[in-house]
Amino acid sequence: MIKSKQKSILVAALLMLNIFCAIGQEKPFNVINLKPDGSQYIKFGMNLQVWGRYSELNPGSKVGTNEVDETYDIVIRRLRLQAMGMLTENIFFHLQLGQNNINFQQNSGPSNAPLSIMDAIGEYHFSDKLHIGGGLTAWGAGTTRYSANSSATQLTLDTPMYQQFINTSSTFGNRNLSIYAKGYLGKFNYRAAITNPYRNNVNNLGVNSTLSTETPRAQYSGILTYSFLDKEAIEDPYHRGTYLGTKKVFNLALGYMTQAKAMWHLKPDATVAYNDMKVLGFDVFYDSPISDKGDAITAYASYNNNDYGKNYIQSVSTPNPAVGDNTLINGSGAGFIGVGTGNIYYAQLGYLFAKSSSETKKGRFQPYVATQIAALDALETPMTMYEIGANYYTTGTFGPKFSLNYQNRAIYDKSLVGKYTQSDRLGTVVLQCQVSF
Repeated sequence: MIKSKQKSILVAALLMLNIFCAIGQEKPFNVINLKPDGSQYIKFGMNLQVWGRYSELNPGSKVGTNEVDETYDIVIRRLRLQAMGMLTENIFFHLQLGQNNINFQQNSGPSNAPLSIMDAIGEYHFSDKLHIGGGLTAWGAGTTRYSANSSATQLTLDTPMYQQFINTSSTFGNRNLSIYAKGYLGKFNYRAAITNPYRNNVNNLGVNSTLSTETPRAQYSGILTYSFLDKEAIEDPYHRGTYLGTKKVFNLALGYMTQAKAMWHLKPDATVAYNDMKVLGFDVFYDSPISDKGDAITAYASYNNNDYGKNYIQSVSTPNPAVGDNTLINGSGAGFIGVGTGNIYYAQLGYLFAKSSSETKKGRFQPYVATQIAALDALETPMTMYEIGANYYTTGTFGPKFSLNYQNRAIYDKSLVGKYTQSDRLGTVVLQCQVSF
């Protein structure tokens, strides 16, 4: 339960978020046309997400030097500043600067968390069927839709982060140094990439599979998508979470990712065995208005089959409100076992209420539910996480948005022998304010 003092502080913080969000204005991307017909252009955008959060913490979590079982924090979840455009009839560029997860855990303060390069690519368009590019990018991020997500258009509070954590080598969750190809082939669109992975420098070599610290081999990934209805844009790699009823989209997609000798573990004779990372993904996305009043349904479901070697598991905790050592099986703070060798299922469903008949009432309400089930080899029973929440779009379009979300997650006990067993369930509540253009 939230203590009375913490309630007061959290309420005050959330009120400040409301005041802050009131400055947001409905505004599209700023576009500079280099040619009158708009075929060559540069456009600029910004996205800021601020959270007020209360978390029940995993056993063994610490805030400072104290072990505690709950905490609250204010988080700059994402900050994005970007520019992109067609400089000639064939040359496209995308540059994005930003930062993630600035909270009180950064003892040096947010002024010492500078903007980082998140995307930096150049791309040549041979035709609609073939674009080739390279740089720091999410075009090779993973196997399913939200391996690369449009953060400004998410249906749920946050993207299903496990789809980005599936990649064992990345920065900012889903961006790597890659060369890629993409394009349209009739009703299909595709993306394929060769990535030069980042080297892991944390040695956790043991009887269960972990990420190798040796020089990584090339990583190969791709997604093939079939569009039954409207085509989606492939200007940048980031998939929308909802269209607010402005398009009719029904897609099926199949993806893969592989990297030779990415993982290792100790055999009974104390010699090292290597495992290739192999991930398959399948998902379906549907978003469509359901009447002429503008109400709309957004639905998504995915399946991943993951092979990282013997009993590999990884905690998903973004952003983390607490710290702990690497013996915490669930991870510290609000983490949960969300990735590992085995099968992962995920689904989300949202409903956008119809537009108001009043010209002065532009706000729109969008409740949603979501769940993740991770049936992993190392767990006695599947890890289940569920979320329920709602978005309120103050202008009825993408721009200023409030989100309220409750997440409940399974907690496991660490076991020296056998599989990990579920011991508890804990929750997190977040109020988000988003301002973007």
